[in-house]
Amino acid sequence: MVAPEQEASVKPATKVPAKQERFAQAAEGLVEVVEAAALALGFDNGEVLDLRMERAAIRFLGGDYRRALPEFDALAGAFSRTAGPTSEKARSCRAQAAHCRAELGQVTVALQEFDAVLRQVRAVDSDASDEAIELRRAIGFLELSEGRLVEARRMLEPLHDDMCVVYGPDDEETVEIAEALARMSAACLMCMEPPRRSARP
Repeated sequence: MVAPEQEASVKPATKVPAKQERFAQAAEGLVEVVEAAALALGFDNGEVLDLRMERAAIRFLGGDYRRALPEFDALAGAFSRTAGPTSEKARSCRAQAAHCRAELGQVTVALQEFDAVLRQVRAVDSDASDEAIELRRAIGFLELSEGRLVEARRMLEPLHDDMCVVYGPDDEETVEIAEALARMSAACLMCMEPPRRSARP
């Protein structure tokens, strides 16, 4: 599977061609392995699906969202068939597909997909579970990036409250959300300020 240090480099990888090349080579190196395993075991075999998931994750980490997206979509369907549509791996692949769509500018569809996965998580787990928190955070910041301040605040304010309880107010991600909310409040105040009258000559 993808190592934690690779996961931490998701964003930088989109900016560093050398890293993109290494991720691309790693993904291509898995192509023959996946095909051979699929022929021997079947495309919906658990080990084959895990290999396909690793290949999709490597492509995502390398910034190759266009090739990662159809893989995550296909994997979500496969895991839905083999483990159920609300299974953890099916949810994970749908969320990753939504991340790909967000990176490709398909914001409306990405938000719909995130919301659908979040509803599934809420049905089987706590709204303050790690998975739910990550999805709520993704939705809130995506709304914010699109300038949808009302929707972003509606998602991030209760999320911040939950994260203060679960992780503490000094947690790095909790602080990040607090700072985002503060910036939104400042922007709203600036919008509400009456225009200054020019001095009379």
